[in-house]
Amino acid sequence: MCYLDPSKAGEEDDFVVGFWNPSEENCGAELGKQSISYDLHTEQCIADKSIADCVEALLGCYLTSCGERAAQMFLCSLGLKVLPMDKGALTGPVVLSGQTNTLDLNYGWLKIPPRSVLDHHPDPEGTLTHLISGFENFERKINYTFQNKTYLLQAFTHASYHYNTITDCYQRLEFLGDAILDYLITKHLYEDPRQHSPGVLTDLRSALVNNTIFASLAVKYDYHKYFKAISPELFHVIDDFVQFQLEKNEMQGMDSELRRSEEDEEKEEDIEVPKAMGDIFESLAGAIYMDSRMSLETVWQVYYPMMRPLIEKFSANVPRSPVRELLEMEPETAKFSPAERTYDGKVRVTVEVVGKGKFKGVGRSYRIAKSAAARRALRSLKANQPQVQKN
Repeated sequence: MCYLDPSKAGEEDDFVVGFWNPSEENCGAELGKQSISYDLHTEQCIADKSIADCVEALLGCYLTSCGERAAQMFLCSLGLKVLPMDKGALTGPVVLSGQTNTLDLNYGWLKIPPRSVLDHHPDPEGTLTHLISGFENFERKINYTFQNKTYLLQAFTHASYHYNTITDCYQRLEFLGDAILDYLITKHLYEDPRQHSPGVLTDLRSALVNNTIFASLAVKYDYHKYFKAISPELFHVIDDFVQFQLEKNEMQGMDSELRRSEEDEEKEEDIEVPKAMGDIFESLAGAIYMDSRMSLETVWQVYYPMMRPLIEKFSANVPRSPVRELLEMEPETAKFSPAERTYDGKVRVTVEVVGKGKFKGVGRSYRIAKSAAARRALRSLKANQPQVQKN
């Protein structure tokens, strides 16, 4: 917890920041009761989150006004070593609000990563050529040609695929690509001329940055045809998801909308979205970033054409999950039950809307079953709402 003391401010500063130390004798806390360690007349207590929000806002200010390099140097000035040490120190000019400030930081530019081939392989080039045979068709589809094909191979390699002995699996690239796509999509939404409100920005990002959207796009652009894994169960889930996408013949919204309708609504079940498909969509973004000498612009040039239709569709009509919509409609009366196991190993969840009925959903996981139950409840509630007659 921090406090601001205007009585101790100098001529140039409006406030002096102090810190409350709960270990001090004069600000100890009794059981169930906490004493206040600052003067209410001259000092103002500020929550930690408010301070954190201000730091994030300053970072955003540097990012939008001065660029990514300036934002990195700002983080370094706070003591966060986000840039590697370099003997050839750079003195970075940072321009903000018409003034130029120099941050003399001993940090150099990010180094280009080493080649991703595993050590001590007898014939890496021959193995690589064999494993990526046919990938040139995929490169043409995404309109990007890899300089270092090992990144391409790594991006599509599942941990179960033991035939790839020259690179690691996609997990590290997926970790990187996840952060990259989150940032690039956030940046695009923030710069939208429509100037979305903070709440809409949050909803849009949640609708666009999730495993279902990424998995759906991966299927649309044939990622699944190049996926390297040895797991019959995983391929069964992928095949089911691909078939569903082909039947719908359109991009879906939130993951809770991925469902097949059956005659018996209690058996209605959401389609399981294969996490591996969303993962390789992210890992390829990480691979392109590494292969393009860490160029975010290059990644966005590849991924924006894929995502543009969904960005425009969701910007016009922001989707919400059924669970959230139900809880907003019935915040006090909607109660979800714990998961129940069915005879065939699936999960059943019941949501009770007090005074309006109980609704069941079935799925392979609690999340899937919960969204199915919420969807059935919403259909019933909306059907029973009185219709407003138009004059």
